[in-house]
Amino acid sequence: MSEQDKLPRLPIPPLRQTIGKYLESIVPVANDDITALAETNRRASHFLKVAERLQQRLIEYEKTQPYSWLEKWWFELAYLSWRESLCINSNYWIAFADDPNAYGLAKAPEQLQPGHPDNHEGKVWDSREYSEFQVRRAVRFIQKTLDYKELIGEGRLPIDRTRAGPQCMHQYHCMFGMTRIPRMGCDELRQDESTVASRTITVIADDQLYSVDVYDSAGHRRPDGELEAELRAIIADVTERRTLGELDPAVTVLTAGHRDRWSVAYEQLEKQPSNHATLMAIQHSLFAVSLDTTFSDPPGSVNAHQRNMKCHGTQPGHNRWYDKCVSYVFDRNGTAGYLGEHSPCDALIPAFMIEYVAKNVAPENIGINSHNSASSIRHAHVRRLRFTDVGASVLQLISEAEKEVEQTAKASDSRQIRFENYGSDWIKRAAKVGPDAFAQLAMQLTYYRIHGTFASVYETASTRQFLHGRTETVRSLSAESADFMRTMSDPASSSRDKYEALVRAANKHQILLRDASSGNGVDRHLLGLRMAYYRLQPLPSEAPLTDAERTAIEDFFNDPILAKSTTFQLSTSGLFPAYYLSHTGFGSVVAERGYGINYIIEPKRIKFGTEGKTFDVGKGTDVERFEMTLRQILAELKAICEESNEISAGDSSRL
Repeated sequence: MSEQDKLPRLPIPPLRQTIGKYLESIVPVANDDITALAETNRRASHFLKVAERLQQRLIEYEKTQPYSWLEKWWFELAYLSWRESLCINSNYWIAFADDPNAYGLAKAPEQLQPGHPDNHEGKVWDSREYSEFQVRRAVRFIQKTLDYKELIGEGRLPIDRTRAGPQCMHQYHCMFGMTRIPRMGCDELRQDESTVASRTITVIADDQLYSVDVYDSAGHRRPDGELEAELRAIIADVTERRTLGELDPAVTVLTAGHRDRWSVAYEQLEKQPSNHATLMAIQHSLFAVSLDTTFSDPPGSVNAHQRNMKCHGTQPGHNRWYDKCVSYVFDRNGTAGYLGEHSPCDALIPAFMIEYVAKNVAPENIGINSHNSASSIRHAHVRRLRFTDVGASVLQLISEAEKEVEQTAKASDSRQIRFENYGSDWIKRAAKVGPDAFAQLAMQLTYYRIHGTFASVYETASTRQFLHGRTETVRSLSAESADFMRTMSDPASSSRDKYEALVRAANKHQILLRDASSGNGVDRHLLGLRMAYYRLQPLPSEAPLTDAERTAIEDFFNDPILAKSTTFQLSTSGLFPAYYLSHTGFGSVVAERGYGINYIIEPKRIKFGTEGKTFDVGKGTDVERFEMTLRQILAELKAICEESNEISAGDSSRL
């Protein structure tokens, strides 16, 4: 945090600059609808005549905010006022690479036949048991996560830097001890000095919750052997209670469902002293760890694995606390994953952490012959967190949440696309364009080939070069990318024509990405102007708005083309090369013909984590076809680039 005071504040772009960029971005959105485009330009022209007053309101408001004019509104509007379920829709999920030395693995009760629909993707089974390897791997992840927490707490984490300079490090302090609290209409976030300094984590097994001390009273870390003993004690307890029929209600599933439903249940639960104490203990913990009895078969089936991480493979929404910012999941065979609550920090920051954790766990021997010294204590550092005297109304809400989340999971189709033919090395040397732009154009062309229309595209740009910066939208669909897609689809176009269109579109993309990252995008500023109109009081020197001026403002914000341009059928976000993450994913933001895609471009391969709704629910969304088409396009682009740049197919010197 040593350079935080040197960071500039997020700028408010010039008004005409933003409107000009907006009007440029909507040309391919309107496509050939000249009438709609003319109407949008007319509305923008009238808006500009009065919007300077909104701009001045925003400038004055910025002076009253401690860090950023955007921060408070972004928390509320992008995340906390979201009422639909966090499961799939908001929380992101990550799957880790398997440990090749895993032992004691459960096997499927039946072998999938070649013609079975689950044969290619794998299937999630429920063993109704836990395993030694699962416990031991969980402990390793817990310990390495605590290592990372201590790096942050002691100020030893190196400052992230880009060509733009040092990056804001604030979000690293927003992960541990952070919990989302359900409230009617708009949620809250809880993190304070006591939760950050907590000595506990929350462990979940069979929807039962336990508080586990990971530090002793003097602040010393508990050794592996003690933590393993504590997790084994939890497993023994929950297994016995399951056998005896003494499990508490699955309050956990409420965190996965509709936020207003959860807020009603939460309000009732917190009135009961012991239930209130349980809720406080969860909020006071550093992070959550879920131990599942499920497993994926065949081993290494990443799509079955990621489905289990996404929302639990056999009981959607169960055995998770979706409100915790940091949550790990370990299935019966020790396969590991991560769930992130998105509001306090962007996925990039926890991704840095969990890549560090997975990388440092990987070389450790968790073999069958390696043992840690067992604890001599009688598990005094484990406390069961109970939900007791749960009323009929809350039980009914749990039942409703189970049905809702089951339908949410049933409507979701997700898969990992691993393209192994080339990666960033080839793109830079043979295609001679930026790898991110190349991937973006491949995804846009894939959508165009499948659906016959241009998709409005959201790409995440980080604005962390500014104090408390979060993200800005890269409106990746441009006139140049539309021309690229048309050229690629024109039988009369030569390879050279296609390559030159690719280069023009990629160069434009680089400009859009640079502008967004430097605080000169479109969408955050439009949000600020909208809020200046609806939320901020007129300035003392400001002339009252006439009815005609109000109409001009509202006509601009209610323009169908503006709405269409922000209906992002392709919602995309790229991560750094992450070799220990086998899958990364998040839900599409548009149900109808929409896709959510997180991608990782490594030197020798590209990984795409794709989610969309099923064909019927998504009214034509087709995740399977998206994979097949994307693979074809990536192969086509390779041939086009190599032919245009006179690189022979077997020339490995250029790879």
